[in-house]
Amino acid sequence: MDSTKDRILTAAMQLFGEQGYAGTRVGQIEAAAGLSRGAGGLYRHFPSKKAILEAGISRALETGTDLVGLIDDPAALSALPFEGRLLLVAQAALRRLEHDRDLNRLVCRDLGQFSDLLSKVRDEEIVRTFVAFAGWLRHQPETESRTDVDWDGVAAVLIGAMFHYWFLRDTFRSHPTGIEKDRYVRAAVALTTAIAHNIEGGKA
Repeated sequence: MDSTKDRILTAAMQLFGEQGYAGTRVGQIEAAAGLSRGAGGLYRHFPSKKAILEAGISRALETGTDLVGLIDDPAALSALPFEGRLLLVAQAALRRLEHDRDLNRLVCRDLGQFSDLLSKVRDEEIVRTFVAFAGWLRHQPETESRTDVDWDGVAAVLIGAMFHYWFLRDTFRSHPTGIEKDRYVRAAVALTTAIAHNIEGGKA
C-alpha cells in the first residue's frame, strides 16, 4: 500500500470513528489526508467512500495487535501461574480494543447498514478471538479436567466484560463507576480464577 492510500485510510477511519460514517464527507477525508479538497486525488486510490470504509476495516483487522497470537504462544505465558496468564490475556484484550477504537465505534454505531462488513468483523475478529480464547481457557493445566465448568460460557462472559469496560470508558471518557482499568481487570481475572479453582461438581 503506498503512503497516500495509507494516509487516506488513517484519516478516514479516525473521522468515521469520531463523526460516524454518514457524518464524514469525502472533502474532510481529503483535507485530513493532506490532499486538495475536490481535486479528485482521493478517487485515484478509492472509487467511493464505502471502498475506503471496506479497506480501512480490512487494514484494522490485519494490522492490530494479535491477541490470538499471544494466546497461541506457549512461551509467552507458560512460566506464570494461571491468574498471571489470564491477567496478561485480559490486559492484551483491552489494548486490542483501544488499538481498534475507531473500528469498534463503527461496529457499535454504523455497520448495521453494511451487513457484509458487520459479518466480516464478526467472523474475522470476534468469533476468531472467542474460539481461540475459549480453547485456551479449556486446556490450561488448572482447567482441562474441569468438565463441570462451561468454559465457553466463561470465555464469552470475560470477553464481554472487557468490551463493556472499554465501551463505557470510551463513551464517557472515564468509567462511570470510577473503577480504574487495572482494578477492573484484576477483579474479572480473580472471579475467573475462583471458578477454575473452587467449583466442585458444578457448585460454587
